[in-house]
Amino acid sequence: MRRLFHEPVHCHPVLLLALETATDTCGVAVWQDGRVLAQSHLQRPRIHAERLTPLVEEVLAHAGADRAALDAVAVSMGPGSYTGLRIGVSTAKGWALAADADLVGVPTLEAYAACLQPMAAPGDIVAALLDARRDEVYAGAYRRTTEGLVPHADTTALTVDDLPDWLGSVDGQLWVVGDGGEKSRSVLDEVHVPRILAPAEVSPSAAWVARRGLARLEEKGPDDRASFEPLYVKEVHATPSPSPFA
Repeated sequence: MRRLFHEPVHCHPVLLLALETATDTCGVAVWQDGRVLAQSHLQRPRIHAERLTPLVEEVLAHAGADRAALDAVAVSMGPGSYTGLRIGVSTAKGWALAADADLVGVPTLEAYAACLQPMAAPGDIVAALLDARRDEVYAGAYRRTTEGLVPHADTTALTVDDLPDWLGSVDGQLWVVGDGGEKSRSVLDEVHVPRILAPAEVSPSAAWVARRGLARLEEKGPDDRASFEPLYVKEVHATPSPSPFA
């Protein structure tokens, strides 16, 4: 297997395929030489099993990219929808195996928070919140630095009422993104800091999975294709979706 990201010098720009399926978003992006060559996102629930693989093929074609030339595949690894994560991870493994490419998992909330990175100022906190049903949310918080985002509070599943204690001290402005933000609005008033709730149109992005995937590959190297599993955060009860490559 190629270990491109363990080499001291890259002999060519990295060609990376990125998948986002942790929510109702079904997204695909192709990244090379510091830019997105092509991307497409469908905002519809329960279409991942049917549409993800055709969407990958369409985006690769629009990018003019040869599937056999892929150097890496990045996938949004969770937390999020159990079914969406299973489909995304199994599809990513299949494409990585077929291309003999590196596989890298990107924490979903990290990539989602990164969507607001260009707007946040150093010192601000970006909290990504996904509705985890009932009174719970999946939550991850990151502090904006001059270089990017660094963890501020551990990714977890918790009740809305526990958010202020989990979030802790916020010195700058608080940015909130995700469908768990609206149900948390009244509780977050207790934080008593300037807050901006991103509009619902700001959805998870495969392009940001690509950016964060490349960074994680360069920092930590690839994940093991055989043993890699989604990050569920909390226990789930569902029937796993079959791999589209089975």
